[in-house]
Amino acid sequence: MSPFQVYYGARRLLFRLQIDDPLDAFPLHGCCGFFSVLATGMFCTDENVQYSAYPNVNNSCASGEQFGVQLVGGLIIWVWAFSMSGMLFLGMHKSFGIRVPQEVELEGLDKSEHGGQGGVDFVRLVQKPAVLWVGQNVPVPFNAVAPQPL
Repeated sequence: MSPFQVYYGARRLLFRLQIDDPLDAFPLHGCCGFFSVLATGMFCTDENVQYSAYPNVNNSCASGEQFGVQLVGGLIIWVWAFSMSGMLFLGMHKSFGIRVPQEVELEGLDKSEHGGQGGVDFVRLVQKPAVLWVGQNVPVPFNAVAPQPL
């Protein structure tokens, strides 16, 4: 399993659960980070542990003990992160709210908060197809076949 597969699976899970995460914080930091913590225990070797300034010789990697330590540590990090985030968001929700009115949400926060259009204006792109300017200012649509050079 690769980090990309972990990211892709977490992204699809959020999509199926209809959870909006526009910055992909959960797939990147939560899931890929957890995988990285586990990978430390999966791919460690007892010889390399000795290079890490551990004075005692042991077989924690070969026996799987290090993987168990990494698993417990990763689960503790998840529980801490979810509980702290949950308390923070619940406190914000109860005190001053974290939702905007539906009209503002549909209009977009870029316009209501910053006075401008954020991202790409897809409506304009659909209504007026983009073109390239080639040679003597002759517009050529992007989907046109390029002329062969002489």
